[in-house]
Amino acid sequence: MSVGLEVRVDGARCTRCGACAALCRSVFDVGEGACRVARQPGADERVVADAARWICPTDAIRAIARDEEPGGGSGEGARSEAAPAEGDSPLFTELATSSERVRWTLDAVPWHELEAARATPELRVVVREMAFSENATYSATQRFLEAFCDDVDFSRWVAVWFYEETRHPYVLTEWLRRVGEELPAGFVSKGRVSTPFMRSLTGTLVTNVISEVTAAQAYRRLGARSPEPLLGQLAVRIAGDEARHAASFFRFGRQRLASAPAAEAQRDRARGLEVLQAWLGGATPATHPVAQMLERLGGSAGGASLDLDFRGIRTRVVRVVGLLLDVPLRAEEDVGPALRNVLMRGRDG
Repeated sequence: MSVGLEVRVDGARCTRCGACAALCRSVFDVGEGACRVARQPGADERVVADAARWICPTDAIRAIARDEEPGGGSGEGARSEAAPAEGDSPLFTELATSSERVRWTLDAVPWHELEAARATPELRVVVREMAFSENATYSATQRFLEAFCDDVDFSRWVAVWFYEETRHPYVLTEWLRRVGEELPAGFVSKGRVSTPFMRSLTGTLVTNVISEVTAAQAYRRLGARSPEPLLGQLAVRIAGDEARHAASFFRFGRQRLASAPAAEAQRDRARGLEVLQAWLGGATPATHPVAQMLERLGGSAGGASLDLDFRGIRTRVVRVVGLLLDVPLRAEEDVGPALRNVLMRGRDG
């Protein structure tokens, strides 16, 4: 017997963000309505199908392990994560078209539904911090293009990521303006500053998977708790974008590991686990705008109003990174032993 995976989607919870389809479009189909399961994952799709459960911003996906007969799970439709040759961009095409299928538009924002009187001071603090951190996308894109200049496929996709991320500070800042919040001079330009990337490209991708998953959960909570209804709608849309971006960084990370020589892939797994361990230990709050934003909100009334389940977010991140790196991780306490094991195997290899 081998262990298969059976997935289900709760249509009532699905917000049609497309993160699951970005991970495995042969299993998850996003049409006009809620996502549906087109077929159960084959053997080569179980990792990405399971990742969809943890990345989904609304927990609409359920995955159940099932025993199956040897040879069960045809894997039909599974696609290799090997890096494409220059000029051939199947992953870019897949992710870009997936985004176009679900992307919300600026002209569809119902600004007439804004209820400015319900924009509490605490809520304004939260939105101001989120809008400020979102502006770092500008400098992050420059760094992505420099660090991944030899990866044509990823460079193309970063343009999609940049466009979608740029809408976030725009609508949040516009919301602040419409509720009468005055922003200080240099608000946008100061927010555009980000720290340099690490030398490990896989470590960089892991860092961004962590930040996107965390941001999706923060916006999910904002959407659920906002007393101002239009902001709640915007937060749900942004949460979906962040989850879909986490899924895309996940796919590129998997592709990089699959195409690397065994020894290099092992070193990359170690770098990814080191990033995760540092994040769990609170050693990297200054290295990513999302972490900086949550740190600033942590001691404020606005941050308290979000009431984030940090323990749940940490568990979610651990599971996602473990799946990305092909390392069995179920809880925070698994990370240290897993890192030691990977380093030991790297030395023995």
